[in-house]
Amino acid sequence: MNERIFSARTVFNVRQISRLRFGASKRVGKREGEHRTRRAARRTTWIIVALGAAWLGFSSTFSAAGATSATSTTTLPATIVAAGNAYALQLLKAQPIPPSAREVDSLPTPLTGTGDVAGGVGLRLAHRLYLLPMTVDVDQYVRAHVPSGEKVTETGTGGGPNVATVDTLGLSLTCVSPHITYCGVAYSTTEAKNGEQEMRVDVQVIYLPILNVKMPTSGVVTVTGFGKISLMNASNNPTSVVLTHHQVLALRRAIASLKDMSNSGFCAEDSLLLKIKIVNDGNVIWTATADECPGALSISSAKTNVTLYDRSCPFWHVVNSFFPSGAAGGTKTGSKVCVDSSDG
Repeated sequence: MNERIFSARTVFNVRQISRLRFGASKRVGKREGEHRTRRAARRTTWIIVALGAAWLGFSSTFSAAGATSATSTTTLPATIVAAGNAYALQLLKAQPIPPSAREVDSLPTPLTGTGDVAGGVGLRLAHRLYLLPMTVDVDQYVRAHVPSGEKVTETGTGGGPNVATVDTLGLSLTCVSPHITYCGVAYSTTEAKNGEQEMRVDVQVIYLPILNVKMPTSGVVTVTGFGKISLMNASNNPTSVVLTHHQVLALRRAIASLKDMSNSGFCAEDSLLLKIKIVNDGNVIWTATADECPGALSISSAKTNVTLYDRSCPFWHVVNSFFPSGAAGGTKTGSKVCVDSSDG
């Protein structure tokens, strides 16, 4: 993921909250060097708390034979839910499974879902359950058979009094789709009886609809960026640019391609990156603001109030082209949190 690490944030790490709530996961495994960078960067993206969401707390419906499952919700269009579920299941089927593992419907010691993202309206989950000989080194097997484009980025061990020890293995990958803002894979294993071990493989995909919001093209369109952005203070040193008709059309196309982010959650610290204002006959008819964390473009007009996911690199490439060289440096720097691979 093409994200920046410039300043620390006091934001909420999903796994930290999970440990605080359940007290059953103490990370002692060695994390890969790249993973440290990736998780630190994610503080500006997915280390957020989705409003009203529990840790993987969504009901599941079985959508295939065996223990394969995916979430279902009625808050998104059925086509988006189906497409997201299908993507998650396809990704799950692509993960390496030791030949001696046999798929089961349930495990003697239930393993809970593992992943980096808490709940959210667009979160699609899929998992499978297995029993296999204790002699099989799952970590070693997965590392030797990681699919192209995936990387092992985290290992750990969790447990506690009267709680079975669980080993975890996390993989990161690039999911190229205009609908996806995050995807990840996690393995969990624990010792069972009779010389066997249990294994659960989880996939998380955040799959959101594209809203095709149409920015008005009539009136005066002014875009304002900032020379300095700050987590503690208001963004300052603004630069405002009145767009040409050609620039207005380019911005309209970029906004129309953004994903829904109505269930965006929140960050403890944030920076304002951008303001857009449209004035027609002396009246403000449309406004938008873009922030750094969680990455929302909030749009307001007489006809609509929507929140879009603003971490699209194509969107920021268009926006930054409006400002002269040397102007709006804070906005240009902050926009580097965009993710090319996930935004098309």
